[in-house]
Amino acid sequence: MTEITRHFLACGRRRVHYRRAGSGPPVVMLHGSPGDSQMLEHEIAAAAGSFTVFALDTPGFGFSEALPGETLTVRDLAEATAEALVALNLPPCRVYGSHTGAAIAIELGVGWPHLVSGLVMEGLPAFTQDEIDILFRGYFAPMIPNALGGHLTSTWMRFRDQFTWFPWPSRDVIRLNPYGRPEPEDIHHWVSMFYRSCRTYAPAYRAACFYGQAALHAAAALRVPAIYTATITDMLHPHLARLPPLLPNQAVLPLPTEAEGKFATLVAYLRQLPSGGEPPQSLAETPIGRDPALMFLATQHSRLLLRCYGDPARQPLIIAHDAPGSGLSSEILARRLSGEFYVIVPDLPGCGESTAPPCQPVLQAAAAALPAIADHFGFARFAVLGIGCGAAVAAHLARSGDERLCAILIDSPPAPDAAIADAIAPELPLSPTGSHWIRAWLMVRDSQIYDPWFDGSVDAQRRTQGNFDAQWLHDQTCGIMAARTTYHRLPREAWRFDVAAALRDAKAPVHSLPSGDTASLVASLLTQERTSP
Repeated sequence: MTEITRHFLACGRRRVHYRRAGSGPPVVMLHGSPGDSQMLEHEIAAAAGSFTVFALDTPGFGFSEALPGETLTVRDLAEATAEALVALNLPPCRVYGSHTGAAIAIELGVGWPHLVSGLVMEGLPAFTQDEIDILFRGYFAPMIPNALGGHLTSTWMRFRDQFTWFPWPSRDVIRLNPYGRPEPEDIHHWVSMFYRSCRTYAPAYRAACFYGQAALHAAAALRVPAIYTATITDMLHPHLARLPPLLPNQAVLPLPTEAEGKFATLVAYLRQLPSGGEPPQSLAETPIGRDPALMFLATQHSRLLLRCYGDPARQPLIIAHDAPGSGLSSEILARRLSGEFYVIVPDLPGCGESTAPPCQPVLQAAAAALPAIADHFGFARFAVLGIGCGAAVAAHLARSGDERLCAILIDSPPAPDAAIADAIAPELPLSPTGSHWIRAWLMVRDSQIYDPWFDGSVDAQRRTQGNFDAQWLHDQTCGIMAARTTYHRLPREAWRFDVAAALRDAKAPVHSLPSGDTASLVASLLTQERTSP
């Protein structure tokens, strides 16, 4: 399998996320909407045998921060892309763009030709004004989380319909797409990407859809080598006939509909374009942005997403989150503690956006990941707070003898219980109705009522107030679904691990937190550790 790594890049005050793979001359890939660079994984893998691929999340999509303002132009998106290419220190390079990405690519070629050695544009949008007025009425509906979870069903149906009709709100027989009923995998893929950008996607997506005749003006002004293409089933295929006369170094070429042939053809088209130079070395991995700053860190067994809060000059505190879930479950606590500590919250291996080790026990990999974080940042001393299943990770680490560990803080540790281990993280197979999203939502919501979440008895009711904010519940659900096929591994192992026995062998100071205000208890205990002789 092609290794695709993920990275963050600072472009001025804005954070850009991108995927990198392969070796050879650089190729930049720009995705369609409302997706992100994940939708190009097949294209990335196909091109990585010949090129070093840089696939960017465009502004407002995936993990790239949005540009300011509710009204954007394709030129704005192209300018932001040009800034990213400069920040990556890329030579003039080939650029591939699909749909929205094609619109950005052509503007990039017109406005910043010194950054581009050639373009492959799949499905350049060039709607007429009449088409824009008719097709995009109600198209950019916002996604507002519902406290009862109703938005999960409506969003699933929206993307089911997006495969069925263009535009998706029409439901008119004359607007049927030439595709069969979509597979659950396809709908889930789009829904997952949409949830990552649903709060910021509309301005950039509107800009591409409303590009209109400006696309044809850009094509007339373009001077760099270019290939325009689309499959015959692409709703934008008819727009190829609208292009103005092209230069000798430009052409309209066909694209097979069958997946393997399509990807091979795209790579062949990219090879036809001139090369502008060799790719740069990988950039140093550092946290990008603010509260949280984000980065990916490669460890021996996993690639971790880290969320970093506060001032790096303060005492470091690493939080190992509870599971099922991701580092998002500790976000509120991390923000509270960031006034006094430099707080780092990884998505533990197999959770959220972090990869799982293929064979090794995930609990062991998670415990090894925490000192790897300290190694990367060069911490002379650090503390670890383990919450729930994260407490099992912290207890496992406590036996390591790492002399940098100034304190292990344990909050609500699991006790070995095979019944809970078997039930705590059920499989979430994809459903044609999208009910797997509802199952994950209920898991998160019920965890705020019962302990454990699946025990709906009176005896299992929590005596502390849960969080039922719709956006919070939605974010936690997305955190689980980001690792749908691996999220179960950590909690199942943690509920079979003997935390108490591990802590008896601890080689670092251990503090078990009583129930109460966790942030205040942590701050008090770590202050005592700092001031004790």
